[in-house]
Amino acid sequence: MPDSHVTCPNCGYGHDNLRKSTRMFDCPACGTTLYLEQDAVKPIGNSGEMHDYPMLFGIGDTVEAEGKSYIIQGHARYDYGRGTWDEFYGEDSTGLGAWFSIDEGDVVIQHAFDSGSGPRRDTPPAVGEKFSYSGKDYTVTEGDTATCIAVRGQFPELIRVDDAHFFINASGASGQLLSGEFWEGGRQWYEGDWLDPFTLKVRRQDGSTRP
Repeated sequence: MPDSHVTCPNCGYGHDNLRKSTRMFDCPACGTTLYLEQDAVKPIGNSGEMHDYPMLFGIGDTVEAEGKSYIIQGHARYDYGRGTWDEFYGEDSTGLGAWFSIDEGDVVIQHAFDSGSGPRRDTPPAVGEKFSYSGKDYTVTEGDTATCIAVRGQFPELIRVDDAHFFINASGASGQLLSGEFWEGGRQWYEGDWLDPFTLKVRRQDGSTRP
């Protein structure tokens, strides 16, 4: 659902299609990243350089996953040294948000835990470590530092270019994925599942479909 009209304080470009959940978005006219704080719109930096290459979906496309349809609202790209991965934020018709991660053809859908919930870990577990959460057993399969290099579209939280965090991915026995992000003074957990990219249904803005 669109929010009220806001104007970029850097160039004057008008934004009329912001969603109620949006807290951060990029200005397509000048490339400034903007943050909504109460009734104020604040510039917080640039949106980075998003090099284009073929993707399974993009902003404005509808992705069907787990029996729901999500319209992609935001796209962030992260560098983790060995390469990059793409993170997409989408919302269904009720406003429920989901995060889609694409890394070398692998696709994951995850939902964020409420702030402060998730495993009670102030520091990230090490690769190979086993732990349990909510009756499920997990093994940490990956841990590294990721840096945001570009953002496009709208997000319900602040994602700033050049910000870095440490992340871990932990796999469950039935294919579940539990991910944690850690930074100075905070953490955020996400839970979800792997998706088969060959069966993923995508309806693009132009009305075409994939597959």
